Amino acid sequence: MSAAGRIVSVAVPLPVQAPFTYRVPDELPSPVAGCRVLVPFGAQRVVGMCLGPAVTPPAGTKLKALMEVVDEQPLVAPPLLELAAWVAEHYLAPPGECYRLILPPAGGRRGAALADTAAGFKHDRVAVLLDASVATRGVAQREALARLAAAGGRARVADLARDRAAIRGALEALAARGAVEFESERVVRSPVGLPALPERERPELTDEQAVALSAICAALDRGGFQPFLLHGVTGSGKTEVYLRGVERTLETGRGALLLVPEIALTPLLVRAAAARFGDLVAVQHSELSAGERHDQWWRIREGDARVVVGARSAVFAPVRDLGLIVVDEEHEAAYKQEESPRYHGRDVAVMRARFEGAVALLGSATPALESWSNALSGKYERLSLRKRIGSFGLPRVEIVDRRDALRAGDSPILTAPLREALELRLSRGEQSLLLLNRRGWATSLLCRECGEPLGCPRCSVALTLHERGALARCHYCGHDVRAPDACAGCKGVYLRLTGFGTERVLEAVQAALPTARVGRLDRDTAQRRGAVANLLHDFERGLLDILVGTQMLAKGHDFPKVTLVGVVDADVGLGLPDFRAAERTFELLTQVAGRAGRAELAGEVILQSHRPDHYALRLACDQDYEAFYARESEFRRTMGWPPFASLVNVVVRSRDAEAGRKEAGTLAEALRAAAQRRFRVLGPGAAPLARIKDEHRFQIVLRGPRKAMRDALRTALVARHGPVRWPGLVIDVDALSVL
Repeated sequence: MSAAGRIVSVAVPLPVQAPFTYRVPDELPSPVAGCRVLVPFGAQRVVGMCLGPAVTPPAGTKLKALMEVVDEQPLVAPPLLELAAWVAEHYLAPPGECYRLILPPAGGRRGAALADTAAGFKHDRVAVLLDASVATRGVAQREALARLAAAGGRARVADLARDRAAIRGALEALAARGAVEFESERVVRSPVGLPALPERERPELTDEQAVALSAICAALDRGGFQPFLLHGVTGSGKTEVYLRGVERTLETGRGALLLVPEIALTPLLVRAAAARFGDLVAVQHSELSAGERHDQWWRIREGDARVVVGARSAVFAPVRDLGLIVVDEEHEAAYKQEESPRYHGRDVAVMRARFEGAVALLGSATPALESWSNALSGKYERLSLRKRIGSFGLPRVEIVDRRDALRAGDSPILTAPLREALELRLSRGEQSLLLLNRRGWATSLLCRECGEPLGCPRCSVALTLHERGALARCHYCGHDVRAPDACAGCKGVYLRLTGFGTERVLEAVQAALPTARVGRLDRDTAQRRGAVANLLHDFERGLLDILVGTQMLAKGHDFPKVTLVGVVDADVGLGLPDFRAAERTFELLTQVAGRAGRAELAGEVILQSHRPDHYALRLACDQDYEAFYARESEFRRTMGWPPFASLVNVVVRSRDAEAGRKEAGTLAEALRAAAQRRFRVLGPGAAPLARIKDEHRFQIVLRGPRKAMRDALRTALVARHGPVRWPGLVIDVDALSVL
């Protein structure tokens, strides 16, 4: 590297929008793009990513020096470096935060940061027998040699000394005299135990599966980038197509990546993949311990694992020679990251496939409207599985009008048809799922004297009641308080619980069916590590009769004994002021209905609704996605919402309401001046959630061509704040919601 080339650009893992320039001291090697470097940044020392030679600064500019070059060679392949750069550009995200996504997680040691390497693996000490004839000195040494010989001459020290601590010291003494020696054996910390799937015969493909798989395999054999959209009704065998695609990928000598939207779904897919591919499977998701994530990353990077299963962040796993990326349930909003960088895992997966020259396979029974639009335009190749596997086909669906039921004095939670259907399944030894996409005991505590609900002191939302109404909690900031006996405003004592959540549904089921074994699956019960996998395993083994839960129940699960799905309130979400409300409702109801009757038992679905004639409900009953797309796209096209335009949601946050309002107004004015009819600027106005964690929030929504909006927003922010820091802003490119 020339003298000028001894100046490098470094992306630091902090919320700054531009890389920084450093000089390379003579005593350090010259880092290349993709190597990690230790640099001073203010009072901190941080590990950043070298982006290559920097533009020579003006004469007299004083540059800080690199402190250490961590890697001699880049840890990740060029396609991942390209991907991180694309994420930063596409989502207007801080570059250092994007490059951090492709680097190994810390190994769990205190103070470990990005500089953690393969050395972070846990190591076990192993004793090796060299000379059993050495004269021993004492009982412990004789026993140590005997145990080591009995173990075949090589054993872990911890195993030899498990029941007698003196063995450890005896081995040390024997090593000093040349009788034994010690070695270090690397131990990979594996994810929490996953019970093996019961052995099943390899299923014979249906004609539709065979056609879909043939197209995928042809693309894998040709090589190069090819995106597919696999649209298959629930229970049509999409997972088998995924696994057969992975088989062909491995046969071509390349690796595969299987993405699921929720951590709750990873155990099932991991077990299916491990049954097919054994030790070639690795897992990546945030519920693993730091050490497990670290070890799994290095297994993948070193090529020991060729098939990776994981949630959203696994899209950045360092799979060697990546040939296939599967995005299961590609429509799911859970693929969108809610913190910076706010990337969409599905879209990043497609771009990674492009950079890697790989096949991208997006699968869903209810594709996102954006994905279906891409398929109709020819951007994706569409594959279809229209028939459900099994002799009974799709489940029978009944809609119960809750208005009539409540007028007749029926229960607001379990109407007579749903209660009777649950009783019938219990008597037949079959299982049921009950969905309510709202957790907690009650939605709010209302004062009947002044009409005010119990609100969060830090957020502009009502507190949700938990623990039979005794605890009030904010689902945004975590604030909780014991439920009061009187209104904080008017001091009235006539307080009333309104609405209900999964906690109350579980109690209602237990009261109506006292012999039933009932479990609950929602974010509250999923807090403890491994809780979701254990609960689902118990349900799979038949230890529970009824499982109550939120949308975590709705997708991906395959329980042969589930013959009834009840949706307690099918209208949850329909009334939200969000252009995707109908789409989300259709997706959720279609997906959860698909959990019933997936084996050799007929399925039934009961939807309880106050709006039984809404098109999202009616079309979900028939699993008629194409009719739903036609109806919904008419509304979206007329209003100019995605997929017929792109969306950028900008939120200005400030602890001072007036300062935040002024800042939002100034930014909106600059954007309108730049728009020149190329895109629309809506707002500014108070965000639907006007205050969260004591920060006031003001919203500007941009709608139109993505590049024009991004360029205008970047220009306005650089002019306002400079190129480095954009304080108090949330920028969500390709926003899924404007709430």
